[in-house]
Amino acid sequence: MSWLLILTIVSLAVNAFASIGSLVLNEIAWHDLEDYCKNRQQPQRFSDIFELRDQMEVGCGVLHLIATVVLSTSLFFLLLSYRGSTASTSYDMLIYGVLLGFALLLTNHWIPWAVTQISAVPFLYRTWRFWGLFSLLGWPLVIGRQIFEELFSRASGNEEPEESEEEAFEEEILSMVSEGEHDGYLEANTRDMIEGVMELDDKTVGDIMTPRNKVNALNQSTSWDEMMEFVIESGRTRIPIYDESLDQVVGLLFAKDLLRESRLSKRRPLQKLLREPLEVPETIMLDEMLKTFLRGRTHMAIVKDEYGAVAGVVTIEDVLEEIVGEIVDETDEDISDDITFVNDRQAEVQGTMHISVLNHRMGIELPEDDEYATVSGLIMNKINEIPRTGYEVSIGNVTLRILEATRRQIKAVRVSIVNEND
Repeated sequence: MSWLLILTIVSLAVNAFASIGSLVLNEIAWHDLEDYCKNRQQPQRFSDIFELRDQMEVGCGVLHLIATVVLSTSLFFLLLSYRGSTASTSYDMLIYGVLLGFALLLTNHWIPWAVTQISAVPFLYRTWRFWGLFSLLGWPLVIGRQIFEELFSRASGNEEPEESEEEAFEEEILSMVSEGEHDGYLEANTRDMIEGVMELDDKTVGDIMTPRNKVNALNQSTSWDEMMEFVIESGRTRIPIYDESLDQVVGLLFAKDLLRESRLSKRRPLQKLLREPLEVPETIMLDEMLKTFLRGRTHMAIVKDEYGAVAGVVTIEDVLEEIVGEIVDETDEDISDDITFVNDRQAEVQGTMHISVLNHRMGIELPEDDEYATVSGLIMNKINEIPRTGYEVSIGNVTLRILEATRRQIKAVRVSIVNEND
């Protein structure tokens, strides 16, 4: 019985030790460890630990598995030995379950959490060599996991193609960004911006352009007063000018040139004010489009389809919005208060609508907070992600259903008031 008691205590300690190591590796702030190593004149140790972190996690997992098996077995036989029996009863199994559950809760959660909160950095600094060494014993587990993963992948027909070198590089960058966010070096929205930059070569101008039917353009025969009125009403700073049809764009008119000329008593003809239009195919990738904008120091391009007809226009702002999200300035129309009532208990609103306005218009009480002011901000605050179309969030007697969303913003939401009887 004495050796069983010793084995149980040792396995308890080892289990707690392994759980601490696993939790520390997942929760540690790496910049704190880096400062800790530098203060002890051991900067190289941080590099060694950081490079071996994946192997160390394997070592923690192996040790935790072994310790859990030994603990479960030794505790079972210790209980039988204590009761002086060689066969277990229902009462014995109940006692065993309670003791094992308490032991695992103590060693897998309570103790690791306390150590991680108090001294995660010193713990990893002093024990990292042990984890690296113990990870060598875990190679059969790693190989076994890979074999079964491959078998189940083939059996289910979900075998994925190998990642290209570019995709692997992007994943590595995003992994580094995640580490930076976790350690406090980067802001929370930095990852979205970096992903936006990476995805510029996955989208074409045709995906983001303003389509032909929404382009604000003028015929070159338009009178001066009509042009002035059009510029004021449209709020555009650059206007395509065409001859006969939109497919024959002859130049771009800048609002600033028009206003400057309007102050002169003798005005130049419209053709003298036009800038040379930049024309691009709708198949050009966004990364190339951005480079073209920057090289030419221009902000608008006329987009042509495969037949040479005008398909729409694209601006540098359109491309930048794929990186940083919606850009709203003082000249944009205020669409945040748009609301369309489906019936007296349902309405469709823009994601940019202010919560206070929505509460007033629908007579509801959605929570307002300093961290968000819009409907989309409220939803993302509740679930910490941008949800897919069709996702629903219930807040009190109100259900918010996503009607349209991209990876960086929620565009449209259906707001429904639910009665208790529904």
